[in-house]
Amino acid sequence: MELVTDELLRLKVKELAEEARIRFARKGLCDIFDILSDIALLIRKPLETEEISGFSTYCEDQFVVFLNSSLTLGHERFTGAHELYHVFFNADILKREKIVDKDRYEKEDKAANIFASEFLMPEDYVKEFFYRVIRVDKNSVRPEHIIKMHNHFKVSYQAMLIRLIKLGLCSGDKYDELYQICSKENAGLLQSLSMREGYSTELIVPSRVTYIPKEYIEFIRSNYERGDISYEKLKAILALVGLKPENFGYEYPEEEEY
Repeated sequence: MELVTDELLRLKVKELAEEARIRFARKGLCDIFDILSDIALLIRKPLETEEISGFSTYCEDQFVVFLNSSLTLGHERFTGAHELYHVFFNADILKREKIVDKDRYEKEDKAANIFASEFLMPEDYVKEFFYRVIRVDKNSVRPEHIIKMHNHFKVSYQAMLIRLIKLGLCSGDKYDELYQICSKENAGLLQSLSMREGYSTELIVPSRVTYIPKEYIEFIRSNYERGDISYEKLKAILALVGLKPENFGYEYPEEEEY
C-alpha cells in the first residue's frame, strides 16, 4: 500500500513540476537561480557547515531563499528546486511558522525532493536523452554515462544516478559501484573522469559564491529606517548574510539599550 501511496504522490508532484516549468518558460526563465530570484529574495553564501543545504523563510512580507554554496553547485541547484516547492506550495506554512520543519512536515519535505527531481530532470526527457544518447541496457551503465547526463541536466552526479535508478534506466544493483565514483574519498577521480569526458568540474565542486541581492539589503534597511523593525531584528536579519548594522553606519539606539 505504501508503494501505491508513494507513486500517487510522485505523479501528483510530477504534474505540479511540469506546470511550474511551463509557467516560468513563458517568462523566458529556465535556470533555477533565475527562477528563485523571480519569486523570492535569493541569497547564496558559503557556510562553514555542510549540514545545512538551504532553507526558505518569510521575513517582513517577503519570501527569502538561502542556499549554502559550500556544497557542490549540482547539490545547490537541487536544493534550490527543493526550496522552490516550499515557496510555491507551502507558502501558508512559511508565513505562519517562518520555516518548514522537515520532521513536522515530513510529507511536504518528501514532496519537495520529488519536485526537485521532476523539475530538474523531467521523466520523459531523461528517458528520451538516455535512449537517444546513452543507448545501453540498465546493467551496462558506466560512470561516464552518468557524467554525460548529469552535466546535461546540470545536477549532481549522485542525483542523476538516483534518478536513473528510480526510472528503471539503471539497475539498483549497480548503485554502490557507481556511487563510489562520487564519494568524498574519490572526489579527485570524479573530477579527472569528468575532464577526460570533456566536461568542466563546475557542477561537482562548491562554487562558494556569495550572492546577496541589493533588493534584500535595501528592503531590510528601509524597514529599519521606517521604524518597522527594531535594531535587534535588523541585526538578526543581517546576520543571515554575514553583515552587521555597523556596516551601514547604524549604531545601537539609546532607547533600545534597556
